[in-house]
Parts: sequence; C-alpha cells; structure tokens
Amino acid sequence: MQKLLQNFKTKFVQIFTYGLTPFQLALTISFGVTLGLFPFIGLTSVLCFIFAFIFRLNIIVIQLVNWLVAPLQLIMLVPFYQLGNYFSIHLFKTDVIKLEIELFAQNAFLQKILSLINSQISAILGWVVICIPIGLVVYFISLIAYKQFLARRKKI
Repeated sequence: MQKLLQNFKTKFVQIFTYGLTPFQLALTISFGVTLGLFPFIGLTSVLCFIFAFIFRLNIIVIQLVNWLVAPLQLIMLVPFYQLGNYFSIHLFKTDVIKLEIELFAQNAFLQKILSLINSQISAILGWVVICIPIGLVVYFISLIAYKQFLARRKKI
C-alpha cells in the first residue's frame, strides 16, 4: 500500500511539472489565479486555455488552479464591481451606469440590459486594477516555493 501511494504521489507531481521550468510553472499558477478571478462567469476556462496555448504552459495545471479559485471569483464579483464603479466615478468623472441608462430611458428592458452590461464593465475595470499586483505576488511566491521544492527533491 505504501509503495502504491508513493507511486501515485510521484506520478501526480510529474503530471504537474512535466516539461515546465520553475518560471513556466510560476507563470502558469499566476495566470490561473488572475484569470480565474476574472469577473465574467464561464469565460475563465476559455481565457486560461488561450493563455496556456499562447505561452506554452501546462493546460492541466492552469485549469486546475482556475477551478480552485472559482469560489473566490464569485465572492469577488461585488468588490470588483464596487472598485470599478469607484474608479469610473473618480478617474473618468462620470458614473458609467447612470450615463448609459439616461440615454435609453424610454425602454425598461433596454435599461436593464445596459445596467447589466455596465455593471459587468465596472467589475472588469475593478479586476484590471488589482489583477497585475495579484498576479505578480502569486508569480513570485509560487516561483520561490517551486524552487525550494526542487531543491528539497534533489537532496533526497
């Protein structure tokens, strides 16, 4: 049983590190976290696949990280919206939502659609503001952790 467990652990680590340098693995984890927090539900898996293909990263790892941060994506929707709305008011000196709704005040259905689109745009703006610092922090932490893991593995 111990041998079977050790064999599984070895294969599991090989799947996630196969063909990746420490820099690529850190980039994979960083993209998985930042793109996994993208405030558009359902689009994160596609974005992760595209970024993994473009940068030649491990698709399994980036999707796993993406799915692990999915609960955080749902939790962060409102804060991203609030942050994006704050920046749209203070940086652009206009409330994007109110401006668009006033243009189409005659049609209630169109108002609701525009309100939904503008709240999504505000959430994406909030995500853009903090995704670069989050991505950099995750990148450097995972790079250091993976290098330490490799150093420990070489000693054994």
